[in-house]
Amino acid sequence: MPREITDRGRVVEAVQNLTLTAELFEEQNGKQKYGTDLEVIVQGREYGSGKRVGPYVRLLAYDSGEDIMRQGEWGGNTFYIAVEGVLDVYVREGGKGGEGGGRKRIGRLEPNACFGEMALLAGVERNATISVPDGQTAVVLEISRPALRLLRKLPQFGHTIDETYRAHGFGRVLEDLSLISDKPVSQALAEELRRTARYMVYGKNHVLCKEGDPIDRLILIKSGWVRRARGVPFHATAPEVVMGIDETIGVDFLGGGNCLGLEAVHHSESWKYNASLLARTEVLEVPLATFSSDPELRKQLAATFSAFSNADDSLPLTIDSVPDLNVLKSAEQEITTGIIDGANVLVMDMDLCVRCGNCSLACHKMHGQSRLLRRGIQIERPVAIGRKRLQHALVPQVCMHCADPECMTGCPTGSIFRAPLGQIDIDATTCIGCYDCATQCPYDAISMVPRQAPPANGGFVSKLRKAFSFRVDPVVTPELGDDVVAIKCNLCEETPLNPPGARRKAYSCEENCPTGALVRVDPLEYFSEIGTTQGLVFKDKTHAIGRNIHKSDPLARAWHLGGVLLTILIAVATVWGLVRNGFDGVLAGTWLTMRWLTGLVGLFGVAIVMTYPLRKQVYRRRAGALRYWMLAHVYVGAIAGIVLLFHSGPRTGGLLTTLLYIAFDVVIASGVIGIVTYYVAPRIMTRIEGEPLLVEDLQERRAELQKRSDEILEESQGWLKDEIRDRVYPRFFARGFLWRQLTKRESLKTMLAQAREEFKERLTRLATDEERALLISAVETAVTMRRVDALLLLHRSLRVWIPAHVISTALMLALMIVHIVQVVFFRVN
Repeated sequence: MPREITDRGRVVEAVQNLTLTAELFEEQNGKQKYGTDLEVIVQGREYGSGKRVGPYVRLLAYDSGEDIMRQGEWGGNTFYIAVEGVLDVYVREGGKGGEGGGRKRIGRLEPNACFGEMALLAGVERNATISVPDGQTAVVLEISRPALRLLRKLPQFGHTIDETYRAHGFGRVLEDLSLISDKPVSQALAEELRRTARYMVYGKNHVLCKEGDPIDRLILIKSGWVRRARGVPFHATAPEVVMGIDETIGVDFLGGGNCLGLEAVHHSESWKYNASLLARTEVLEVPLATFSSDPELRKQLAATFSAFSNADDSLPLTIDSVPDLNVLKSAEQEITTGIIDGANVLVMDMDLCVRCGNCSLACHKMHGQSRLLRRGIQIERPVAIGRKRLQHALVPQVCMHCADPECMTGCPTGSIFRAPLGQIDIDATTCIGCYDCATQCPYDAISMVPRQAPPANGGFVSKLRKAFSFRVDPVVTPELGDDVVAIKCNLCEETPLNPPGARRKAYSCEENCPTGALVRVDPLEYFSEIGTTQGLVFKDKTHAIGRNIHKSDPLARAWHLGGVLLTILIAVATVWGLVRNGFDGVLAGTWLTMRWLTGLVGLFGVAIVMTYPLRKQVYRRRAGALRYWMLAHVYVGAIAGIVLLFHSGPRTGGLLTTLLYIAFDVVIASGVIGIVTYYVAPRIMTRIEGEPLLVEDLQERRAELQKRSDEILEESQGWLKDEIRDRVYPRFFARGFLWRQLTKRESLKTMLAQAREEFKERLTRLATDEERALLISAVETAVTMRRVDALLLLHRSLRVWIPAHVISTALMLALMIVHIVQVVFFRVN
């Protein structure tokens, strides 16, 4: 373990003597130019109310053979500068990710050398192990991420860190080249690449090449996203370029591991497309002119770089060659919104989501404040390449644990950090509530809440009211004072849901979704239309990813298959037993009759069915995914229902027994209605709602539209008022128009166009522009309000069956207890 040198004088001396940080002590007009930054970095600063930033450096002493950092670890929080002693650089035998305990030394670092910045700046694992040589000691300066934005002000530091980053990035590319090539990269080629190639980092919208220009360099995409377009000079920032595809215009997208310009290695060629960047991108640029005089090196260059990917071999796709335009559209949206660059993304399949809000409630129960809101980025994508059916996926406002997180970059105290498994977390004890992370997160995934959460209120009546309300997301909006803290999804780390030694990760939202609509995924694997654009060596396995149950859920399939077979088997066995033995015939070797046997089996089934409500109350520990409990609830309930129906025979008996069976029938009927509703309503909803909306949003929107419709009537005069009141509103507020929303499932844009067409003749006859505008506004307001009414109706249908199901179940259980007491009493007597 390293020993921290706490002598502040020695820390200051180390910072002052290092080439990279010496500029902190630069003076201007007799005063320290960076005095404030120096204080924060070395000593830290108090800002009152217990809020403190810094210090951002630690001076650490290491003994012989100790590792300072290890290859494969996530190190997005710190980097280092060697102060005293030399350090050895090792990589695993077999390259990146190689198995086995062997390692080889590839270099040595002298004092003033910077290392570890690649993992911090690129959001990747450490690509080497740095150790103290045997028999020696070393001192290093550990620098936390928040110091970067202060140190970058220093010209020497900024230049050196960029050059070091490029050098290490180039080294990583050479390492990848050695992995994919049939033969090791020759020494001559490696030396020529080191001499001439440039490792560059470009920002979004940078243009890599232009159609028609000579190809003067080979471009290897290390990370990021490139859009290629040919046939038209699309501007680099143009949105929805895919919509412009036709017979002559082609567009496609390429990710890391692809190579551009390879066709010009052997003979002169021109770029056949424009290539612009859709995100921060790192590339290796190899000038081709330097290889023109050496045919052997040219041959090696072509052979080595052609092994990266096949996706870059063809030209951008035109409408004639694209296999599925919807795939290309969804790929563009996934890249431009940035969700594909998340390391761990929560995806909701809205066709499965029943808007119950249990995911948000589970998050609230787990953390005290819900960190999940069912709003966010909606993606329409084919369920599979070549399939016409679309999946409506929602990526909600939940932390994606980005590879290059803006929140972590801007945190002044370092309280936002990358944990050992790679996830981004917040240390509440050092968070000063500055709001920087919340304002910088592009996905609104970070919330500010009081450090001391308000006490819970409300008893049984309040809970019952919430259970039957239409509120689906427990949104907490407390009064914010000065003492606030940032919260966000931390993948349920440090919670009872993920105890030490657990074999797999579990997430409260996913575990408590009754339909399997939620899943935590690696976006490159989940969005298969994107995965095909990635090169061979850059498809790294990310951390803490769950199984993609939207693509394949073997356990759910087993439940369905086993449930159906067991239901049929028990039904056939019950009929066979009744035919052979009757209701009261004693079964061989026992005291049981078929009436007793069916009653006991049905009672046991009901007991199992009633475990589902108990499981729904378990949020803070593992109890099996709720979606499997739901399947058990359905199939065991079906078995219990069939057996108990046979149990009664042709006559139910007395009044209490008759009431018991009536209650039982209501339970079964309401449950069947619930299953059908859960299957049908979400699928209709996703096709007509456009952007997913909470029921609160719909209610507020309807109130706004109602107010606007009243205002339109007040503003209109004479015959126009009669027209709106007697023709427009009755036409679109009618029940038939409401049902049309649910049956035809037209887009709102289409319905508005058709509605305006119905009143086209009236519009042409109107005398003034003001009257025309008022009539159009009346039509559009009425149609939109009816669309909102349809969505509210679907929301209510998802819950309207629940009161009948719960009440009839309670009545059935009470009557069943009475029935059991009667049977036992008469049996004993």
